[in-house]
Amino acid sequence: MGLDAVGSSPKVLAELIGTWDYTSMTALKDGKPFGTVHFQPGQWTLKFNEDATWVMKTPSTSNPGGLNGSYEVHGHDLDMKLSNGKPYFKYRFTVEQDGKVLVLTTKEATISANRE
Repeated sequence: MGLDAVGSSPKVLAELIGTWDYTSMTALKDGKPFGTVHFQPGQWTLKFNEDATWVMKTPSTSNPGGLNGSYEVHGHDLDMKLSNGKPYFKYRFTVEQDGKVLVLTTKEATISANRE
């Protein structure tokens, strides 16, 4: 059983904790790859903390300080919210290659990241 009672900690997963360095993002159209963007090391990172918070450094100049918020894990679903409580993204995720690769998937895209 997970911790769902009022006042309990949000659900986190030890496999996710740490910093992930995005390697690629593939756009999906009707579930099929439609084009891929590759990232330089350190260009786009996502850090999951043990306290169920996350921090993202993006290549976007519109968010030079990055983004941050909280997250919850439900099975292989990752629900990310911004620090103001607004929904950010809900991903389906897998951790592959002995914990070295994180794959995040939505209907629109698949993101691959390496553990730093």
